[in-house]
Amino acid sequence: MLKKTILIAAALGLTLPLFPVFPFFHGARALALGYSSLAFNYDVNALFLNPALLGWQGEPLAGYQYGRSELDFRGVSGALAAARAFDLEHFQSLGAADREAALQALRSAYDAGVPVYGFRAHGPGYAGKGYAVSISSVDAAVVSPLAGETSAFLDQPASAVTDADIAALRVRLTGLQYTDYALAFGFPLGQGTNVGATLHYLRGKRRLLDAGLGGGWLSPRADAGDLLRSAWTGLEEKFSKFTFDLGAAVDLGPHFRAGLVVKNAGEPVIAAGAAELRLARRYVAGLAFRPDAALAVCLDIDLAKAELVPGGGEAQPFALGVEKGLFRNKLLLRAGMHSDLAAAYFVGRRSGALYGLGAGFNLGKFLIDLALAFDSHGQLKNLGFSGFYALR
Repeated sequence: MLKKTILIAAALGLTLPLFPVFPFFHGARALALGYSSLAFNYDVNALFLNPALLGWQGEPLAGYQYGRSELDFRGVSGALAAARAFDLEHFQSLGAADREAALQALRSAYDAGVPVYGFRAHGPGYAGKGYAVSISSVDAAVVSPLAGETSAFLDQPASAVTDADIAALRVRLTGLQYTDYALAFGFPLGQGTNVGATLHYLRGKRRLLDAGLGGGWLSPRADAGDLLRSAWTGLEEKFSKFTFDLGAAVDLGPHFRAGLVVKNAGEPVIAAGAAELRLARRYVAGLAFRPDAALAVCLDIDLAKAELVPGGGEAQPFALGVEKGLFRNKLLLRAGMHSDLAAAYFVGRRSGALYGLGAGFNLGKFLIDLALAFDSHGQLKNLGFSGFYALR
């Protein structure tokens, strides 16, 4: 069985990840499980997570989903808001204490090394035996203070910093607004082995802009959500692009299932002004353990370090989740975590770990999933809702 799995991976041409298309999770169930469900999923989201799982799809499901994410692990939005509380355009006219406080806030923002990023997505979907379709509307953005030559003065004493220095500071806004038209198929390749593919047609608008700290785009009290909305609002440059995902899943005995998936297998490039957003391949493996029909433990891991978010440094995501069914699976309780194996801190208050909680409700023909995710400081970062109707 292991040999069969290796041969499937080779046939799919799996390579290393570099940049994933947003969003980062699909469906409330996956969010509650810490983004892990690549090897075990039973709803429309198999289309996004691993199309090979559609080969095991039971009853047909139609539904609607909503997800939102606002990630700011190093407090960049708070630091920028603290700096903007001062009259930065007339920095040299500020009092000595105010100049020092403003400069310290700017240092925090530009030294963070991790941008603010997130998305909001919603749309309908349908999954039948061996296939699925979905239409998702997505707003996504990355907001990153540009550390470099123009910010080198931040290491100087406040008395040596000029108005021109402050005016030269830049924040990069990468924004996308698009519709994802997706079609997926999954089918058996052999006993206990499925393969599948998902075709995405992305059509919308994008922008990559380096903006100064002045101007109306950044309010003095802007939080992470405000920054992201500023990046994906008012876009004008149109784009359209095809990309596709490939997946495989293998039953490893009665209680284990393994999955492999490659995202953005065609590595499409979205032009954004003079720059490019390259949706490079991402190679992810998953394992699910199901000792009985009421319990599932899911593990997903990227098999190499890569820069998954522009300006965010190299990362190697790790996700672990547990699902427990109660009352004959009428109620499903879920919990999970998502972290970075490449980070200096895997868990704890200094890490970028996320912790998911959620519940699923099996109400006859209706399946309702709700989920939240919190960072290491207990702040709400992600939320998701999924509602499905069984067409049986």
